[in-house]
Amino acid sequence: MSEKTMKFTDAAGNKVEYAILEQKLINKTEYVAMAPVNDKSAVEIFKIAFDKNWNETLIQVESENELNMVRQVSSIKF
Repeated sequence: MSEKTMKFTDAAGNKVEYAILEQKLINKTEYVAMAPVNDKSAVEIFKIAFDKNWNETLIQVESENELNMVRQVSSIKF
């Protein structure tokens, strides 16, 4: 089975490819754990949000409480 990936442009304008490691629904909020394909130890957690036109946006989770909540139900270690 092939790995699911997404490509983003960083602040310097470089393309960075992320592997999608896990996606979880917690308290009616969808979270996704991703890491750069060349550094799987650098896991980042994002919330998936939608605007009024159902356009998807990823919002990086920075709250320690929210990160701990995701860690508790995650099958990956980060």
